[in-house]
This record gives sequence, structure tokens and C-alpha cells, in this order.
Amino acid sequence: MARHHPLYLTSDCLRWYRRDSGRVELLERFDADESGVAAFSARLAANSRHDQYSLLIDVADEGFNQELVPSIRGRDRAAMLERKLAQQFYGSSYTTALSLGREKHGRRDERLLLAALTRPAQIDPWINAMIAARIRVRGVRSVPLLLDRVMARSRIPATSYLLVSFSPAGIRQTYFSQGRVRFSRLSGSHDSRFDASLDAAGEEIRKTLAYLSTQRLTARGERLPVVALVGAEQFDRLKQHLERSGELTVRLAELERLRSTYGGASGAQAPGDSVPLLLDALGTELQCAQIGGDAVLRFQKLHQLRKGLYLGAAGVLAVSAGVYLLGFVETVGLRSEARELQRLVGSEDRRHAELMQRLPPMPAPISEMRQLINAAEQIESGRVPALSVYRAVASALDQLPDVRLERLEWRIVDSAEQTQDGSVTVIAELGLPVRMAGDQRGMVEISERFVTELERSIGGQVRLTRRPVDLQSTQTLRVRDDADQGSPSRAPNFEVEFSMSQEASG
Repeated sequence: MARHHPLYLTSDCLRWYRRDSGRVELLERFDADESGVAAFSARLAANSRHDQYSLLIDVADEGFNQELVPSIRGRDRAAMLERKLAQQFYGSSYTTALSLGREKHGRRDERLLLAALTRPAQIDPWINAMIAARIRVRGVRSVPLLLDRVMARSRIPATSYLLVSFSPAGIRQTYFSQGRVRFSRLSGSHDSRFDASLDAAGEEIRKTLAYLSTQRLTARGERLPVVALVGAEQFDRLKQHLERSGELTVRLAELERLRSTYGGASGAQAPGDSVPLLLDALGTELQCAQIGGDAVLRFQKLHQLRKGLYLGAAGVLAVSAGVYLLGFVETVGLRSEARELQRLVGSEDRRHAELMQRLPPMPAPISEMRQLINAAEQIESGRVPALSVYRAVASALDQLPDVRLERLEWRIVDSAEQTQDGSVTVIAELGLPVRMAGDQRGMVEISERFVTELERSIGGQVRLTRRPVDLQSTQTLRVRDDADQGSPSRAPNFEVEFSMSQEASG
């Protein structure tokens, strides 16, 4: 499992700590010389490549400058900040810009705090060792910028104050205005005890207050409160020592209470030492401004990119597995439904077979009869309907009231031509009144008129296949009946033949 290692760098050494269950323990100390850097490199190489590190820098060589810049965004802002930092802190790559908010009046420009570590030579060996070891560095931060995040949890009633904290690096005085850091100064000797630092604390605080007034960061004559970042036990002695002259007002920012907000636990530590609190915040305040270059953070960014790709691939795999599982469940359900349907179909088939066995025998197999019925339906659907024939004949009969319909006969010829156009041939037998039996000329005229009317009705040709009289040249003109045999006269009739297609009937 990857572990997090907090590192604390001062001008004289680098301290390697371990934070476990809220307790901070010093593991190893590396002096600021070639042997110390070499030992540090060897220790990094011995650790797991999955471990993560955070570096906190606490040195006196710092620079702070406030700037009022136009409020811009994107690459223009990044280019402007890079130019400002290069102009203000030439030669140092350990720089950052902290936004302090926008002005409430005028153009609403943005106020920035430009900060830098102005002596990179004392930091470069350690940073280069970390880059050479290709370790994952989560962040490189300075104490003043980290205190800016820590004091946001303190709920100090004053908006402007001077924070005093003690550490192995010395006495640090940090000026806050409107709740944000504006300036910080480290003084004193290394590894001095809290009791020994009391004597120097008052003098260093007065120097810092005088500097703030000279730089017009505080108003002339302003009595700036002093906030002590110490434990409750050390506060009484510090307050009594600083307020003897009556010039200072001291308030408490309790170390133990602030540590509890980060999940820290009280343990064996030097009185008034703020390093455990800072290391607790170092692993939590990930939004704190970075003061290191991008080179030392490269392997951590690569790890985050790789982790993002793995998570994305895992997400795609999970979605694919979900889709596959859903499809599998649906397939199982469909198979179950198919088996149930097959069972029902088989049951119905058996029931149908039993019913068919109970029926009387058919004159022909059912399959052949079904084919015949289908063929008949196909023929009927492709032929002229009878109603169209009736309408055509009735239209011609309306014009000749003396003619009556005796018989209609459909004659279907399975020729290729009739099969294509769906036409039907009709033979109609028609009768004439008995009174016309002796009027041969009238019967011929009426039959020919009927043919003409029927042709007009169907829009096609009509053929007179049998006339009402015999017109052969060798015989006497007579009615077409059996009068020659002496039989009584009967109604004469004649016969016509015509064809109708689906287009004509439509």
C-alpha cells in the first residue's frame, strides 16, 4: 500500500517525518551538505516507487510583494503572472502568485500576492535528488502559504493580526490582513527551545511591526494584535512576557484545537512547536498554492493521468459487463419463453391431430383440396367480377325494352393472353317478343342494335354468334324456329359473345 511521507526542509537540514493515526514522528534527519543529500537520495531509492511525498519549506530567504493587476483569465493571465514573477524575483524558479480577491470599486482589478524563495541554491540539491529518484511528489509548499490555509480554520475575531509561531527553523511572524497572508518573516536560531525563544520573541515582533508600518502595510499608530500559535500551557508565559511593556496585545490560536480539525492527535512534541500542525495540514490542504517547479511534480501528474486512464478503462469495462449481463439475462428470458411457446405449439399440434382423426374421411387429401381452393381464389381474384358483366348487359337492355335476357354463360379459356389481362368471355342468350316471330327484318335490326349498344357499354367488340333468323342464300328467309315441322310459333332468340377485361370493368 502506498504511504505518504511528509518532508520538512530548513536551511540547515531536511527532516523526514512519519504521520500515522494522527501522530507525527521524526524518523531521520539529513544535514544540508553533500553527505546529507547523498544519504537522502539513498533513502528515496530504498523506498517503494508507489510511495508519495510532500515537501514543506521553512527558510528565511523569502520575498513578498503585492500587485494590483487587471482581471483577466486563461493563457493571458498565466503569461502575465509568469512575466510579473520573473521581473520581481529574477533567478528563482520557486515562485507563486496567490489571489487575494478583487477590488470592490473602480475597475475591480485583482489583488495578487507574489511570493518566492529567493535563495534557490539551498533548495535545489534536495529537489534534484527527488527528481533523480523519480518519486511521486504531491506538492512543494512554503510555510507562509500553508498558514494562509490553516488560519482560515482558527476563527480569530480580528481581521488583521500578526501571527507568531515557533518551529525548529526559528520564530516566524506572519502578517494577516482581511484574513489572508500578506507578509511573513523568519528569524531566530535553529533548534532553539521555547523557553530560549521567549527572550528573542518580543524584540523580533517589534522589528516586524516597525517594518510593516514602514512599508505602509499597517496604519501609523495602529495597534496590531499579536496571535500566538502555541499550546494553552505555553500561552500564559508568552502573554506575560510580551505584554510586560504594555505595547502588545496577545491572543491565543490553540495548537491542539487546530490539529484536531485535521485529525491530528496529541503526542510527544516540543513545547509550542508548530511543525506537527503544519505537517497535518500538508497532507490535507491540497488546494494550497505550490511553490515548486513543475519538474518535481511530473511523476505525480503522470501517475494521476495513468490512474485516470485506468479508471476510464475500468468504467468502460464495467459498462460493457453491465450490457453483456443485461443481454445474457434477456437471452435467458427469451430462451425460457421460446421453450414455453414450443411446448404450447406442440400441445396444440397434438390437439389438432386428435381433432383431425375424429373427422370423417375426405374424398381427397386436405393438402390437395387446399391447393384447389387457393387456385380457385386466385382465378376469381384475377377475373372480371360478375356484377360488371350484369351492369354492361343491363345498360344495353335498358335501350331495347323488347329484348330480354334468357341466359348468361361464362367461358374461361386458360390461354396466356387471358391469364395476363384477367379477361373473361361471356355468351349471352337473349329473347324477342312472340309477336315479332313473323317480322324477320325487325328481329335482325333489333339484334344488331343490341350488339351496338352492348359494344358501347363494354367499350369493346361484340360478336353475334346466332341470329334470330336464318340468312342463308339457298333458303327462304324465315324465322329461326321449327315452323317447317308444323310446330306452333315460339319466341325467337339470338346469341352474342363478348369479352371483358379488368381494365374495362373498372
